[in-house]
Amino acid sequence: MAISITMLRLLTEALDELGLDSRALLAECEINPEQLQDPDTRISPESFERVWLGAQEKSGHAHIGLLAGERINVRAVNLFGYLMLSSATVGAGIKRVARYQRVLTETPWVEFDDANPKHLQVGVPFGGNELRAIHAEYVAALILRIMDWVSKPDATPESVSFRHEARGPLSDYTRVLRCNVKFGAERNELGFSQEVLDRPSQHAEQSIALLHEEFAERLLADRAEVEFSQRVRRLLAEYLETGETDLRYVARQLGMGSRSLQRRLADEGTSFSALLDDLRCEIAREHLERYQTPIAGVAHLAGFSDVSAFTRAASRWFGDTPARFRERAGRRGSSEIH
Repeated sequence: MAISITMLRLLTEALDELGLDSRALLAECEINPEQLQDPDTRISPESFERVWLGAQEKSGHAHIGLLAGERINVRAVNLFGYLMLSSATVGAGIKRVARYQRVLTETPWVEFDDANPKHLQVGVPFGGNELRAIHAEYVAALILRIMDWVSKPDATPESVSFRHEARGPLSDYTRVLRCNVKFGAERNELGFSQEVLDRPSQHAEQSIALLHEEFAERLLADRAEVEFSQRVRRLLAEYLETGETDLRYVARQLGMGSRSLQRRLADEGTSFSALLDDLRCEIAREHLERYQTPIAGVAHLAGFSDVSAFTRAASRWFGDTPARFRERAGRRGSSEIH
């Protein structure tokens, strides 16, 4: 799973307005600030999380997401903003954003509730509880900022709820989100009246809307061309050392159910267990043949809880124990083993 670095562009401007040095923060998180304008650059969820947690620490505000969302400069919108602007109504714009968000994020950040189409769920579905709380508040404030730009009068939600408890003064939440906020709820979501969703966009233009949609469709198709199994494999590689390779966990990171994930992989002639096994084998082979990584270290890197389980897998892959396989590789005269 990867996220377009352009999703940080709005955030960096907001952080600068809050008095933080966003470029220094990105550099500390090993992200090149010069790449913010490159839509082809992708960052990992871990890098994304480090930026947010770093911003929280440097600002001293637990509700940094809310404060940053309030300061979003709407003139710097990305594809999502243009989709909102050219749509006929506010609601139509949000639906288009929900449809095409995977171009930039792969996992949904905004999503209408199927059971209640006037309720918009917000925030990333990955990362720790701290990131999820920060980001839900950020997206809630961001949505309102963009809606204000699209239509008049300013959009006021009927309800706002978060799963977490308040992270700052209640007056800040009321000011930014324009209503009393419910904390400790089941979902992170905004509720709107039909009147707000039906408001016409001040910038609506059908011909421009079609151009934006055609472009978004092309980008979505380009992203879909990357085999789904490769996306799953990359995600497994990211979480292998932590042991978070459970099918249900990985499916949640991709924003789908376990059965849907298995069906998608079956369509490509593979399975979740096969991908995981092949990845572990590849990592083990590389470290046993090329490096002097201790056997226990190789087992850990390949995602095994103990050496005995790794030994059994190595016997299946290589027909020998890890130590003897390494010896055979050495006898073959591999010059890469140090």
